[in-house]
Amino acid sequence: WFWLVRVCACLVVVLLAVRTASPSPRDIIGVDWPFAALPPGVQTLLVLGAATSLASPVGYLNSPYFANVLPLILLVFAIGLGAWAISGDEAAGTLELLLANPVSRIQVAIARAASLGLLLAILTAVAAAALVTLAPATGLNRGLPLERIVAATVACGFLALAFAAVAFAVGAALGKRSIAMASGATLAIAGYVIEGLTAQVQVLQPIRAASPGHWLIDR
Repeated sequence: WFWLVRVCACLVVVLLAVRTASPSPRDIIGVDWPFAALPPGVQTLLVLGAATSLASPVGYLNSPYFANVLPLILLVFAIGLGAWAISGDEAAGTLELLLANPVSRIQVAIARAASLGLLLAILTAVAAAALVTLAPATGLNRGLPLERIVAATVACGFLALAFAAVAFAVGAALGKRSIAMASGATLAIAGYVIEGLTAQVQVLQPIRAASPGHWLIDR
């Protein structure tokens, strides 16, 4: 809970910083031209394009926030927590004490997985509530229903949950926190890179749909 509160506070601070330091997207003129020369793969990762101008609320939220900042914060939190859930106790030598109680390994795993999902859901809810609260002050909700903002935030939460599940499973199977974190992080980075490469490398198109990042960025 201590780390959850700290991450929630950091997330709110990030949103407040964006609110304070950035002008309203509708007041930005020519903001897209510096990105026009970027390779197609980079533009895909940044969710840039003719239909998603950074000067529009949709483009402004998609590129800096939903495609980069929010997924990164949720991924770091979820993968770290997923890796620690079982392998953390194993490394600390307290897992045996826990299993000495009248509980099965399956019960422990289910309880820890449920706790992981609950904490991630709370963090996602805080992110959605903070953005919905601050959006009207910056005009980010102009032409963009608040329920769409909430839906995009929830999608980021599900993305983090997918890779947290990998870290959780590897940590439970091997009892090595470092390997569990590396597994979740490597898959997340690989999916992100593949999503960018498929814009230029056609041979990777068939595996594009297997990346959770594709369903977040492309949808």
